[in-house]
Amino acid sequence: MNKRALLSICLLLVSISCLAQNQGAFVGFGNLPVKTPDSLLRHLKQAGDIKARMLATQSLTAFHAAHGTTDSVIFYSRQMIDAVNNSAVKDHDKLSYQSTLYHTLAKAYSEQGLHDEALRYYLEGIRCAEALNDNAAVNENKLGIANVYFARNEYNKAIEAYNDLLNTSHDEQLIHIAYQQLGIIYLEKKDLATAKAYTEKALLFFRQEHQLKNELQTKLALGIIAELNQHTEEAFSIYNEVKNNAEAQQFFDIYINAGQRLGDLLIINKEYEDAKRLLSLVYTNAIQWNDMKAQLKALNSLRTVHAATGDYENAYAIMTQYMGISREMLNLQNKKEINELEIKYHTVQKEKEILNKENELQHQKTIKYSLLIGFLVILLPVIGLLYMYYQKLQAQSKLNATMDEMNQQKIAVLLKDKELALLKASVSGQEKERKRIAEELHDSIGGNLAAIKLRLSNQDSVNGLKEVIKQIDDTYIQVRDLSHDLIPQKFNNTGFTELIAGYLRQFDVPGNAKISFQAYPREEIDLIGTTLKVEIYKIIQELITNTQKHSQASKVEIQLTKIDGLLKLLFEDNGKGFSVETTKHGIGFQNIRERLKLFDGALSIDSFPSKGTVIDIEISLKPEWYEA
Repeated sequence: MNKRALLSICLLLVSISCLAQNQGAFVGFGNLPVKTPDSLLRHLKQAGDIKARMLATQSLTAFHAAHGTTDSVIFYSRQMIDAVNNSAVKDHDKLSYQSTLYHTLAKAYSEQGLHDEALRYYLEGIRCAEALNDNAAVNENKLGIANVYFARNEYNKAIEAYNDLLNTSHDEQLIHIAYQQLGIIYLEKKDLATAKAYTEKALLFFRQEHQLKNELQTKLALGIIAELNQHTEEAFSIYNEVKNNAEAQQFFDIYINAGQRLGDLLIINKEYEDAKRLLSLVYTNAIQWNDMKAQLKALNSLRTVHAATGDYENAYAIMTQYMGISREMLNLQNKKEINELEIKYHTVQKEKEILNKENELQHQKTIKYSLLIGFLVILLPVIGLLYMYYQKLQAQSKLNATMDEMNQQKIAVLLKDKELALLKASVSGQEKERKRIAEELHDSIGGNLAAIKLRLSNQDSVNGLKEVIKQIDDTYIQVRDLSHDLIPQKFNNTGFTELIAGYLRQFDVPGNAKISFQAYPREEIDLIGTTLKVEIYKIIQELITNTQKHSQASKVEIQLTKIDGLLKLLFEDNGKGFSVETTKHGIGFQNIRERLKLFDGALSIDSFPSKGTVIDIEISLKPEWYEA
C-alpha cells in the first residue's frame, strides 16, 4: 500500500476518535467497552467438577453473547469443549454438554461472519441432539443452519428451512425468529411488502416478551425497508433510535450495524464528510471487536466515499485493505472438513441401514483376521527384507524423477524466455514498420503527388490534362487515407480514458449490470503509448465479456490508476464468483495473461462462490511506453 495513503488514513482515524468525545456523536472506544464481571470469573475459577464448570461457562458465554463480544464466547466455549472431551463423565451427560456448547459456538461464529465454521458446529450439535432424542435442540440447530444458508445468499434453501420449522416446531420463540429471518430474506429479494409483514409479526412478539435485543434488530430491518421505500427521514430516525438504545444496553453488534446504515444513508444524501467520519469510527470499532464482516462493510462504504470525492489514491488503498481482510476470512474457514461433515449428515440414514449387515460380517472377519495374522507372523522377516529393498528402489526412483523434473523446468523456462523475447521483438518491429510506412507514404509519395498536381495545374487547360489532374488528385487522397489507416485512429484522436468510458456506456441499458468507471489521473493515463493503450482496451473488453456471460452481476466497478510508476487496473463485480483453486481458467483469462506478458504485467484474481470477483492488474511503466 502507498505509505502516504496509509498515513492519511491513520491520521483520519485518530482525529475522528477525538471528535467522537462530543455529546451525541458516534462513540469510538479506545478499549474494549465490555469487561467480564469479576463474579463470573471467580465462579469459573472456583468450580470443582465438570458440572459446576459447565454452569459457570454458560453464565460467561450468555453475558458476552448478549453484549456482542463473540471472541469471548468462542474462547470460553472451546475451552469448555476440551474439558468435556477429556472428562470421564457418563456418555449421556457428555452428549448433553457437547450439544449445548456446539450450538453456542456455532452462533458465535455465525455472528462473526465465519459461516462455514458455524455450519460445522451446527451439524455437530444436530448429531448430539439426535443421539439424545432432544427435538427442541435439533430444531434450534436447524434454525442455525437456515441462518447460514441465508448468510451465504442461498435464499431458496433458507426459505425452505424456515418454512419447515414453522410447520414442525411448537416453540413460539423459534417461530418468531424464523419470521424475523424471512422478513430479512424478502427484504434482500426486494419484496418489501412481504418483508414488512413478516418483520412486524416478529416485532410484536419480541416487544411483548421484552426481548430488547431482538426488538432492536427487527426495528433495524424496518428502517432498511423504509429506506428502500424512499422514506429517508423515517429510516434515519429508526437507525438513530436503534443506535442510541443499543449503546445504552451495550449491544455493540447492533450498535455497529446501525452506525453502518446511518453512514450509507449519508452517502446517498451526498453528505460525504459526515459519512467519512462516521464510517471510519464504525471500522475502528469493528476492528476492536474483531468483527471482520463489519470491517468489510465499512471499508466498502469508505472506498465509495473517497471515490465519490475524487480521492482515488485513498480509495485504492482502502480496496487493498478490503482484499486482505477478505482473504483472511477465507483462510479461517476449514472448508474440507465442513463439507465432509455436511455429507456425513445427509448420509447418516444410509449408514444406519448398513449397520446391521456390518455386524453380521464382523464375526466372519474375525475368523479370517486370525488366520491372516498367523500367516503374517511367518512372513514378517521376508516382508521386512522386501520392504527395505522397495524403499531403496523408491528413493532411487524419486531421485531420478526429481532430476528429470528439474531438467524439464529449466528447458521450459528457456523456451518461455525465448518465446517472450521473440514476441516482444515481433510486436516492436511491426509497430516501427507501420510507422515507417505511414511516414513514407505521407511525406514522400504524398508530397511528390502534391507537387505534380501543382505543376500540372499551372499549365494550359486541355481536356487531357484535366483528366490527369483528377486521377492524380484521387491517388493523393487514397495515399493519405492509407497512411492514416496504418495507425489506429481512435487511439490517437480520442482521449484514452474517454474512449474506455464511451465503450462502457454501450452497456448502460435496463437489465445489464451497472458499470462504474474511474481513472486517475486521466491526463497522465492518456499519455501512455498506443501499443499499451490497445492492449489495456482489449483486456477491459475481455473482462466485460466474461462478466456478461458468467457472473450474473448487478454491479461492476472499474478503476484505472497511475501511481508510483505503476499502471493499476482494478476490476470488481458482485456476481456469483467462483473457486479460484478448483475452477479451470478459460480462453478469456489465458488471452489476458498473454497480453500482459508483452509488458511484464501481473494478474491477481480473488474470488469465492457467492462473494463476487476482484481482478487486480499491475504494469510497471517504462519510458518507451509513452507517446513520443
